[in-house]
Amino acid sequence: MKKTILISGGGIAGLTAAKFLSEQGHEVTVIDRASSFTKAGFLISLKSFGVQIMEEIGLLQELQAASSPSEFVSFVEKDGQVIQHLSYEKINENIERSVLISRGGLHNVLYEHLKNRLNILFSTTISGITSVGEKTEVTFSNGERMETDLIIISEGLRSPTREKYFTGSQMEDFNTLYMGGRLKTEHSEQVGAFKIYIDVNKMLSIYPISNDEIAIQCYIRDTGDLATIKQRSAKQLQNSFSDYSAEVKDLLRRFAEEGLMFVDKMGMVNASTLVNGNMVLLGDAGYCPTALSGMGASLSIYGAKALSHFISKSPDDLKSASGNYNTLMQPIIHKFQSNARNNASSFIPADVQKLDQFVKFFGAASDDDLKKIMTDPIVLTEDQLNFKANK
Repeated sequence: MKKTILISGGGIAGLTAAKFLSEQGHEVTVIDRASSFTKAGFLISLKSFGVQIMEEIGLLQELQAASSPSEFVSFVEKDGQVIQHLSYEKINENIERSVLISRGGLHNVLYEHLKNRLNILFSTTISGITSVGEKTEVTFSNGERMETDLIIISEGLRSPTREKYFTGSQMEDFNTLYMGGRLKTEHSEQVGAFKIYIDVNKMLSIYPISNDEIAIQCYIRDTGDLATIKQRSAKQLQNSFSDYSAEVKDLLRRFAEEGLMFVDKMGMVNASTLVNGNMVLLGDAGYCPTALSGMGASLSIYGAKALSHFISKSPDDLKSASGNYNTLMQPIIHKFQSNARNNASSFIPADVQKLDQFVKFFGAASDDDLKKIMTDPIVLTEDQLNFKANK
């Protein structure tokens, strides 16, 4: 039976869910607070099951066309001394190859595929939700109303709807500042060969993604509040790496002054349940694992497919479908959020002693050890890939 489904938040998770659910024959409406979508965004790596699902959707070719080359990565100390040099091809032998792409680029691939097939309302948010029998009435920010069978909330990390209606959820401050973006500049670096600087309480990644563009990502431990951080982010970026080489300092100066930079304070959503009546949390709104998990986009795409899978199995019993989705996702959420905490501890060492330990251990790691460190934590079990929840 066809259901009326509202998706609040037209990001990667929301659009992927819209793709699957509309193909099941449901009447899907997507709303988003933005006035339009843009291809701009920081760099992400879509890995493993995320790539597999995009191929299933039929968008792998478009995804690859919008991606950037990624061949090698060197983990280095602040003086440029190499800790470990890795080949992505070798590391990813046992999993689907990663695709390096901007978040906006991935989102644009989905949007271009769906924009003429869906009802998408821009500059629109939820201002109120009221139960009406088995259905739910939603009031939008423009005063219009809609009756729906299911509300999928995919509004991102700081979802106002989650904060209002999921009182048992909490956002965990990861105490880490993220700065990422791109700088148009001529350079002599090898495209697709990246450097990741590991240092006490910070990590800096430099990605030559084309002959005239470099992507930059930086993580700095910071306990301050987001508003204050954003005011001083450019200065903090340069001050944090003031003892690095002249080349790195000049690159960061120009990035701060001329580049397209995104600044945020990383956080995790801890939700005891992803379901509240006819409302379901999806993507970062429900289980953001932070960028340090390396799997935020893939997990958003997987969650969207999982939810749509259970709805397809019992379209007339959305309560059971939502409950099965929640049961499946909770251990997966725990896994990837734990990965993020472990990665933060390892790749952003808290003191000199831990930095020395990392350099010694990671530098001496064998190929098998590196695969266990880099790829084993990001795979799902066969049952999880087939949406079999352990109740």
